[in-house]
Amino acid sequence: MKVYHIVLPIIFLLSLSDLRAQNQLSQGKVDKLFNKGIELVDHANYGAARDVLTDFLNTASSTDTRRGEAEYYIAFSALSLGHSDGEKLIDQFISNYPSDTRSATAYYDLANFFYNDKNYPKAIQYYGKVNFPALAGAEQSEGHFKWGYSYFNLKKLDEAQEQFNFVKKQSSGYTPAANYYAGFIEYSKGQYDDALTDLKRAEASKSYADIVPYIVANIYYKQRKYDDLIQYAASLKGRDITNSNEIAMLVADAYYFKSDFKKAIESYEKYLADNPDKAESSLLFRAGYANYAIGQDAKAITYLSKSAAGKDSTSYYASYYLGILYLKQGDKSYALNSFDYARKYKNDARLAEESSFQYGKVSYDAGKPDQAIAEFEKYIATYPNSVHTTEVKELLAQAYINGDNFHKAIEYIESLPTKSRYIEQAYQKATYLKGAELFNKEDYAQAVTYFDKSLQYPVDPSFVALASYWNGEAYSIGRKYDEAITNYQRIISSKDPVDAEVMINTRYGLGYAYFNQKIYDRALFSFKEFVNKGNKSTPNYTDGLIRLADCYYVSKQYDDALTYYNKASAIGSSDNDYVLLQTGSVNGVQRKYAEARKQLSALIQSYPKSQYRDEAMYQRAKFEIEQGNYQAAADGLTQLIREVPNSRFLPDAYMRRADSYYNLKQYDKTIADYGTVIKQFSTLPVAQKALIPLQEALNIAGRSGEFENYMADVSKANPGSASLDSLQFETAKNFYFNQQYPKAITSLNSYVSSYPQSGRVPEARYYIAESHYRLKEYDKALSIYQDLNKDINVTLGNKVLARIAEIQFKTGKYDGSVASFHRLERLASSKKEQYNAWSGLMESFYLLNQYDSADIYAKLILEKGSVSAGAQNKASLYLGKTALARGDYEGAKDEFLNTLNTAQDEYGAEAKYLLAQIFYTQKDYKMCFETLTSLNKDFATYDAWVGKSYLLIADNFLAQQDVFQAKLTLQSLIDNFPLQTIKDEAKAKLKKLEQAEADKKKTLDADSTDNN
Repeated sequence: MKVYHIVLPIIFLLSLSDLRAQNQLSQGKVDKLFNKGIELVDHANYGAARDVLTDFLNTASSTDTRRGEAEYYIAFSALSLGHSDGEKLIDQFISNYPSDTRSATAYYDLANFFYNDKNYPKAIQYYGKVNFPALAGAEQSEGHFKWGYSYFNLKKLDEAQEQFNFVKKQSSGYTPAANYYAGFIEYSKGQYDDALTDLKRAEASKSYADIVPYIVANIYYKQRKYDDLIQYAASLKGRDITNSNEIAMLVADAYYFKSDFKKAIESYEKYLADNPDKAESSLLFRAGYANYAIGQDAKAITYLSKSAAGKDSTSYYASYYLGILYLKQGDKSYALNSFDYARKYKNDARLAEESSFQYGKVSYDAGKPDQAIAEFEKYIATYPNSVHTTEVKELLAQAYINGDNFHKAIEYIESLPTKSRYIEQAYQKATYLKGAELFNKEDYAQAVTYFDKSLQYPVDPSFVALASYWNGEAYSIGRKYDEAITNYQRIISSKDPVDAEVMINTRYGLGYAYFNQKIYDRALFSFKEFVNKGNKSTPNYTDGLIRLADCYYVSKQYDDALTYYNKASAIGSSDNDYVLLQTGSVNGVQRKYAEARKQLSALIQSYPKSQYRDEAMYQRAKFEIEQGNYQAAADGLTQLIREVPNSRFLPDAYMRRADSYYNLKQYDKTIADYGTVIKQFSTLPVAQKALIPLQEALNIAGRSGEFENYMADVSKANPGSASLDSLQFETAKNFYFNQQYPKAITSLNSYVSSYPQSGRVPEARYYIAESHYRLKEYDKALSIYQDLNKDINVTLGNKVLARIAEIQFKTGKYDGSVASFHRLERLASSKKEQYNAWSGLMESFYLLNQYDSADIYAKLILEKGSVSAGAQNKASLYLGKTALARGDYEGAKDEFLNTLNTAQDEYGAEAKYLLAQIFYTQKDYKMCFETLTSLNKDFATYDAWVGKSYLLIADNFLAQQDVFQAKLTLQSLIDNFPLQTIKDEAKAKLKKLEQAEADKKKTLDADSTDNN
């Protein structure tokens, strides 16, 4: 038992020793794990550290005091590794070991982790949990700065500033940064004085010395402390400052706002030279204005043009000053475009008002009264209390007085309840000009209306004379000679001085009015006054001599008549064929048959196309009959009948030849000629006149039984129910004259059906054709005209032929129109018909590209076709157009300039446009622009040509690479021009231009990307 008791303690002692050894071994492993884990943390080997320290926790006893430290470093390692449980482990550590010293810094570490990871919301969350007083001073500064910077990044500036304010009071490595950011926040909030204090502290730090100056300069700029800004910028010289160019720009602006424009320009130019692609529209504007202020106009225009090309608000101000500069240079068209753009800026009422005023004023000065009037009227309505109101009203009155925009002037003035003397004078001129325009368009009835309106306000004696004269001319053309005489006499009896040219033309017109009324004694007096006060260089002088001779002839003062006919011939009258006819007739009347025969034969032989040739043949034959030379008479009449089958003398020619054959006892030929008269001219009085001599010839020839047939033909052509026939015809015809053309067609067709044998049928069918023509039913009209042209009984032959030619021309059948105009040329019985034929041939040949033939008739009109100024102008224009079509630019220029010497009508407008087009083709852009500008001034009433001229002005700008002005011109047309066709073309051009700009930008952007 004792042994037992002895053995047991030995065994127990041995066991305790074993245990002690094992514990010592285990404790050594735990220490190694802990120390190894801490070492790994120190070396930032957080993954291994976490594993080792986790093994430590699993191995160490629960009472091991190092467990808290190990748990902290495990959480720290997880956090550093970005493990998802890192944040949770830190929270657990703080919860498990609240009294551990590391708990005070755990949130700080966690906040710093999220800060470094730029997870600023989390950083802010954990900085808020940090017990900052428990941290060291340096850690407090760092923590508050990073907390503030986290707020700063989230744009929570008030919270950020609170943290920065804490740090900037400390003395730490973060103090300069805190000063910088606090100053930046104060700057952004407009707290400029506080910002300056903090930023200048930050500037003392090398880290911020280069970046702070730009903000400081901006603060002085925003405070408008321009002297401080300039002085501060000067103090920076020699330092390598960030954004130094921008500071230089601020200095330039400082000088600018101090009105020291010379120094401002030096700074702007330095900045722009270093930053050619960075210049904003507003900076370019200030650079431009500074140059403008000191009179450096060329540079000012360069900068302001670039600023105006932008799309921001500054572009409107730049455009306004560009307008002022262009005005100074005399470039009114450029100025107009600039003011037009500036006036559209509605956010600055003063700028819009001033630009609108300048736009209207320049429009007036540039000779665009219609545009000026519209703008002034709009201006007065929009700005009734403007400082410019009085001036605008005066300019508006002047625009009406001196301008050519009489259309709107008349409409506006007629709407006024009262009229001042200025307005009455404007109305007098405007209505006269409207009448003159209508006269040139051959709308004489409407022209008279406006001339009468002009005469209601006899303010200016010169316009009284002009309106009276052209009124007289219009009435004369309308064959209302009494009214014409009244107007001519108003000039003759005027107590005010009358322009010599107007007076002499009045004498000429008055002479014709009396002459056409067959009041030859008064006509003689007026033509004599015209001749005595004129000379051979006076327009229509030879015609006046001829008419004076005609008056003497009609008055049977044959010697005087011959004297003046011979004077006209000696001068070289284009109407020498008529002079030969008249002198031959006078000599014949005086029984000087040899002289008569000589002159009439000269006409017949020398003027094969003369309209008087058939009359000369007839008169020569008549004088042969008077001398008993019946065979010579018959031969001459045979020549007339053969060569001029449509002559108005044809019925009498047959009658005279029949008489001659009768005297020659050639009765069958006598009967044949009288029979021809009855059959071909059955509705004319001459047919009835032929019956008696025909009956006598038939009796002599033993053919008396045939007379009954001839009698029947005359009776059939002249039925007895004359009253009913006449009533229906006049009723139907009145529909035509009342311009009720559809009714006229129906009524006249009914008449033709009811009276198919009436002698009025050809006339009825003529008015049916005219009605279709007025309704522009050209095919229907042409068919009837062509049938009428074949009818020898139609007394309106030349009018019918003229219409055929006109319709063929209008419908593009130029070969047909040439043939018809040629026939009209041969048959013309008046100067007007002759001119119409030549004009039609000229235009037809031009459109057929037969330019030599077109030239022949243009020159013929200039030589002999002087029926009106418009006729001469048109012929001169076409000589230019044919030269242009051949590519003879110099010849075309000469002809267009000839046209412009006299033409103030639409032919002049076209001539000036084509002249400008030649300059454009020859790349003489300056002359092109000047020509188009003068077109818009001189021919403002011709909208179509004005619109085309502006389209060409835009092309002209583009050719000179001035895209800004080209776009403004096109936009102005789109916004303001009255003709939709011009607006549409302008839209198409602008769209094409903008697309080209977009394509160019796209290409440049692509090239830039490739280069990068």
